[in-house]
Amino acid sequence: MRAPLNRLLPALLVSCALTAQEAPADRLIREVASRNELMPNLEALCDGIGPRLTGSGRLRRAQAWAQARLRAYGALNVHEEAYDLGRPWRRGVARARLLNANGQRLHLDQMAWTEGTGGPVRGEVRILRLKTLQELEAAAPELKGRIVLLLEHPRATDEERKDLVAFRARLAKAWYKAACGLLLLPSDKSDGLQNMGGGPGFPYTRATAFLSHEDASLLQRLASRGVVPRVEAELGGGFGPKPVRAFNVVGEIPGAERPDEVVIVAVHEDSWDLATGATDNGTGTVVALEVLRAMKASGLRPRRTLRVVLFSGEEEGLLGSRAYLKAHAAELGQVQAVLVDDSGSGRITGFPDMLVDAWYDALTAALQPAAGLGAADVPYGIIGGSDQETFFDAGIPAFAAVQDPLDYETVTHHSQVDTVDHVDPAALVQGAQVMAVAAWGLLNGPKLPHQPRHAAGP
Repeated sequence: MRAPLNRLLPALLVSCALTAQEAPADRLIREVASRNELMPNLEALCDGIGPRLTGSGRLRRAQAWAQARLRAYGALNVHEEAYDLGRPWRRGVARARLLNANGQRLHLDQMAWTEGTGGPVRGEVRILRLKTLQELEAAAPELKGRIVLLLEHPRATDEERKDLVAFRARLAKAWYKAACGLLLLPSDKSDGLQNMGGGPGFPYTRATAFLSHEDASLLQRLASRGVVPRVEAELGGGFGPKPVRAFNVVGEIPGAERPDEVVIVAVHEDSWDLATGATDNGTGTVVALEVLRAMKASGLRPRRTLRVVLFSGEEEGLLGSRAYLKAHAAELGQVQAVLVDDSGSGRITGFPDMLVDAWYDALTAALQPAAGLGAADVPYGIIGGSDQETFFDAGIPAFAAVQDPLDYETVTHHSQVDTVDHVDPAALVQGAQVMAVAAWGLLNGPKLPHQPRHAAGP
């Protein structure tokens, strides 16, 4: 039986009053807990659209989907920002087998943004460790057309690190001069799990592939017994016929008092294409969308502008965030902070202070309402390796979430099993709550100073 309206009205008024008195951070936590769309969005992105290699049609579908989600959640100024990618890359056949010993199939995947082999190649495998650039340059004349298993890469010396641009240019030139018929790089994971990498500007441009850990070990065992491995292999991946543009996706909640000042919640929507990119970085993408959704649904209006940016090209060398920095150079002084979620679906335990004392107090205050979620830690240190690094290098307060590792580095990262199966839904909810609370604190807290990286630490 339905109760009369005059009996329900007092209870409704009390409920509204309690909601109005609730602290904004608590409202965000409750909203994410009770009405989040994290897993449906993740499944739509990963199971529905799939891998999102930068420059691919699937990433363009994912970006259209993300813009529709942002608009549905009430974001304003939803748009794309383009930058030049160069020639896109597409995957092709990848197969190999031993021609001697047990003749077994070898498991390999072509490194992105490298050339194919132009048909099958056959030959003896030369196993090398090249610790320095000088060792590579000395070996280069003997490597032309050879199949090489590289167990150790050249590293910059302390002197060469003083000019890394010059070192990388010289390294790329040396590899191109070596002109290997096929370069094999062992996977750093076991159990047949693969790696993926590459991109415009990487030193490897000729035919290169990642070889499973177990198969790389097999080749080494044969060589140690005096059996020179002979291999037949074919890589069919390659480049599109002409340069294309790539895109970043942007959506905002304008600030009520200081709309020109922004807090950026930044993640990369692109992924590698061996799997569906669930933990790298589908989870970060849906968390960023959820932060904006929860803030709008809670009726909260921040002092500063919340800007969600879904970068592309992160996996190929932070291309999207670097293009963003260049395009927005005139307004970078108005960026209050950047928050990045790019370490899988593990619970967020905090954000590092990036060795800047002036940022520690503000970050600690922003995270204080998340203490009950287990996320009040502000460790002394620097986290790089994702889009926050682009902003931090420019002196902007930029923080990457510290997360429980789960099986991210050991299993899913850049591998063929980066799928929704490996996502922890409860931890994903906690991560979205923490990101929303941290963003809210920075949106409404004191202005953070910018500080050049050389003054912040190594």
